[in-house]
Amino acid sequence: MDKELRKMKRSDLLDILVQQNHKIERLEQELKICNQELANRQIQIDNAGSIADASLALNGIFEAAQAACQQYMDNVKRRSDQQEQICVELERQTKEQCERMLLDAQRQADAYWEQTNQKIQQLLQETEGLRELLSLG
Repeated sequence: MDKELRKMKRSDLLDILVQQNHKIERLEQELKICNQELANRQIQIDNAGSIADASLALNGIFEAAQAACQQYMDNVKRRSDQQEQICVELERQTKEQCERMLLDAQRQADAYWEQTNQKIQQLLQETEGLRELLSLG
């Protein structure tokens, strides 16, 4: 190739140099475009990583929110069960108290009736005694 170049005219060599220069400029332009595309792809890859990280972080937030919600619901259920047990116990105590009060009222009514009956019997006896006295007299 060296021999061929030596045999060429100066103008031909100059044309080859100009062509080579154009080719170098075109290749440099292509290289510049390729480098820009590579940088864009790198940004996209970086952003994809950021989006993936954000998605994972959001998943963590949602999981934490779900766990907090479940814990809240468990606490509400537990408190509800406790309140229900308290209500059942209060109802049982109230029924027992009502039964005691009813029995006590029945005893008091029976005692009052017994006293009243005794007084009536006593009055009847006294009245009978007075009738006998009046009929004797």
